[in-house]
Amino acid sequence: MKLLLYGAGGLAKETYDIVVRSYPEKYEKIYFIDDFVEEAEFYLSESIHFDSIKDKFKSFDDLEGVVAVGEPVYREKLSKKFDEIGIRLTTIIDKTALVSPMARIKEGAIIREFTSIQPTADIGKSVLIQPYCSIAHGTIIGDYSVISSNCTPGGDNTIGKRVFMGMNSSTKEKIHIEDDSILGMGSIVFRDVKTRTVVVGNPARITLGNNEHKVFD
Repeated sequence: MKLLLYGAGGLAKETYDIVVRSYPEKYEKIYFIDDFVEEAEFYLSESIHFDSIKDKFKSFDDLEGVVAVGEPVYREKLSKKFDEIGIRLTTIIDKTALVSPMARIKEGAIIREFTSIQPTADIGKSVLIQPYCSIAHGTIIGDYSVISSNCTPGGDNTIGKRVFMGMNSSTKEKIHIEDDSILGMGSIVFRDVKTRTVVVGNPARITLGNNEHKVFD
């Protein structure tokens, strides 16, 4: 089996390390996909262009892919590119993560070091959960969302699609965070957050709208 990591930045390198550590015998080779530089040797492996996949591999039967970028809107876009050419999305879970057998984790998700996924949590397609997070019981995280390091969404939260929770942010139980919203670093959320809203502070307050659907410039 071979693995395609879509990305070549810091998160992609970190994901490579997780795979090597947690799946030492599953993949014979791990490739980075970087469409912005020449194909070359890269970080103990090599980088290739997405458009080179069909020429490089005779069959996709022994290929799996995962998106290793931290921008929610690009997690969606790049996941769909894998879908369009028929490459299976795989789920990467660090061996130090604690995952309840009653939790549900969909394809393409990355669950990083020392994270806890509690019973009946539902993790959507291509969700990224960074280190040291605690995802409480019954919490739903929508497709392509990013939960940054040390975040603690409360029990029975509903977090929409393409949501970004900044580092050290937390939410009260039974909160609804709607699609394309951003919770700034250290935010403490006590009330529902509407679609495409940016909130910061403790208690979290609205600062502006996320009209461009992006976290990073």
